[in-house]
Amino acid sequence: MLSAETLRRTLFILTPWLSRIASLIVVVILVGLMPDIAGIDPSQSILRARAGQQHLLTPEALAAVRADLQLDRSASERLIDWVGSAFSGDLGKSWIDGSSVALGIQKTASTSLFLMSSALVMTFVLCGAGLLATLRSWKKGKLGQSYSSLSTVLISLPEYVVASVLILVFSIWLGWLPPYGWQSWQDIWLPSLALALPASGLFSRLLRDSLQRVLNEPWVITWLSANVHSNQIIRFALKRALSSLIPQIAMIVIGLTGGAVAVELIFSIPGIGRMILGAAKAQDLPMLQGGLLVLLLFSIAVSSMSLFVQQLILGHSLKSGKLISSHSSFRFTQSRAKRVTAFAIFSFLITIVVWAAFRDPYTSQFARLADPSWQAPLGADGIGRDLLARIGSGMVSTFQAGMLATFLSLVTGIIMGFNTRFSQGLIEITKGIPYIIAGLLVAGLTGMNPNSALIAIVLVSWAPLAAHCSSLIVEAKAQPYTHLAPLWGTSKLRIFRFYLLPYVLPPLLRHAMLRLPVITLSLTSLSFIGLGAKPPEPEWGLMIAENLPYIERAPLAVMGPIVGLILLGVAINMMFDD
Repeated sequence: MLSAETLRRTLFILTPWLSRIASLIVVVILVGLMPDIAGIDPSQSILRARAGQQHLLTPEALAAVRADLQLDRSASERLIDWVGSAFSGDLGKSWIDGSSVALGIQKTASTSLFLMSSALVMTFVLCGAGLLATLRSWKKGKLGQSYSSLSTVLISLPEYVVASVLILVFSIWLGWLPPYGWQSWQDIWLPSLALALPASGLFSRLLRDSLQRVLNEPWVITWLSANVHSNQIIRFALKRALSSLIPQIAMIVIGLTGGAVAVELIFSIPGIGRMILGAAKAQDLPMLQGGLLVLLLFSIAVSSMSLFVQQLILGHSLKSGKLISSHSSFRFTQSRAKRVTAFAIFSFLITIVVWAAFRDPYTSQFARLADPSWQAPLGADGIGRDLLARIGSGMVSTFQAGMLATFLSLVTGIIMGFNTRFSQGLIEITKGIPYIIAGLLVAGLTGMNPNSALIAIVLVSWAPLAAHCSSLIVEAKAQPYTHLAPLWGTSKLRIFRFYLLPYVLPPLLRHAMLRLPVITLSLTSLSFIGLGAKPPEPEWGLMIAENLPYIERAPLAVMGPIVGLILLGVAINMMFDD
């Protein structure tokens, strides 16, 4: 008979795994029942995908497809059969071409893993360069004055935008590398770099923030006074700084695999993200179920390993309460130069909005792809509309939606991060779902709701913040004052309010500000798949999608929204960069 204490410890260990299993089951069920929940008959889409536009959608042909796919059976029966087959290693056959789902996943997953590996190497190389610059600033006593404008720019850009710029520069202008394909070693560089640049920017800033906090702790002054070599201090500080960022490294690895959907699409790479997106659009349910299952299992495995490594690094201090660190703060920058620069950028963006308010963003007034002139300062788009008017008009709605999505993601991340015993599985599952796939799932479950894009982005963007919050809580609970507070009779509410929340909130707020530009453009980019803004709305993501085919003749149509997003990210991060 197990004692109460043994049972409690067993439940404590098993709860996160039960959370993972429960979250995985819920996602599998929702995906399997998606056609029935949304009231969609996939037989028409399947017939079109099989035969193209040449085949007429006759009642006989549709009946044959339904019989072939067993769509006359209930969704629950099909789901139970699929789960039973999946346990035996059989993921079924594609509804489109009848090919084996398992073989298709194996082929595409190997491509995505190779792309992820090459991008991860580039990410660590770029982060290493930023790390050396940070450590050099510390040795000179100027750590608080350092600022990486490059990392801010990189954070502001999602992968598909970086990919578009890389194609423009290295393929169209310079002609050094091919713009698409996956045949030779030359095809690796651009997609790997498109994934590595935003990832390295985010991780470099988070590492700098964590390292700055660690290097300001009292033990550093003590060691310096004792003439301990700076390299030894750096090694220990890096170990401490990385402990809270290990879940973020896991997030980057997951994002470089399944989250590379847009990059795989732009560069025509036969990866698993592109396969899942194609299956979702074609309503190829077995391929969608199998691909998502593999991605989610991969996400769980990577996240679980990261938590184990974090526990290994922090060691006994987690239980003994001997982990001493300083609080970080969230405040406006004390640098006059940074405040002036941020103010100038915001003033410039506001000027664009005010100027555009007196212009028509919808009417075709100029020649197609007209060059910049006095009448059209930024030129015209592919159907002759004023680009200045469209960029300025789309700025307000784009930023409002981004701010709302970021706020909701932050609140959700904090709530889930403080309850990781029960939400750990949901965090890991969510990190494994690309936002484009989430958009398609939301559209399938709720229909073309005007808020579908916002819902989809919030559903996936909270997970990195929750993972970061969870790792910070682990450190906060290992602080001496937090560890001893219950022995002094301090209530859990007071511990949460005065000990835990002040420790985790400043880094999370900065993390949310770092993610604001990415969330903003990711939100608008769902227009690619029919969510969010619809033509002729002047929304930035939709503008990039519409004008990308004309990027060589009218680069301002694509670069305008991109530059605006860069400026937004730079200004916001300068305001809080201390």
